[in-house]
Amino acid sequence: MKRNWQPEELIEYWTVVPNELDLLTKKTATNRLGIALLLKYFQYEGRFPTSKAEIPRDVVRYILPFAYFFCGF
Repeated sequence: MKRNWQPEELIEYWTVVPNELDLLTKKTATNRLGIALLLKYFQYEGRFPTSKAEIPRDVVRYILPFAYFFCGF
């Protein structure tokens, strides 16, 4: 997976859409980020990561607000 993402690419590939947010609100706050990352990673790569190092930091920073703020953390 590429390491550096442009803002437009983050929006296109990593935005958590409303029906995915509904899934996250049913999870504990502790698990939301991990589940969101796994879901979006799988959608992009067609597989799950084998380690957390496979997920670029830019992606984690982008998804973080979706996992907590938009789910009512």
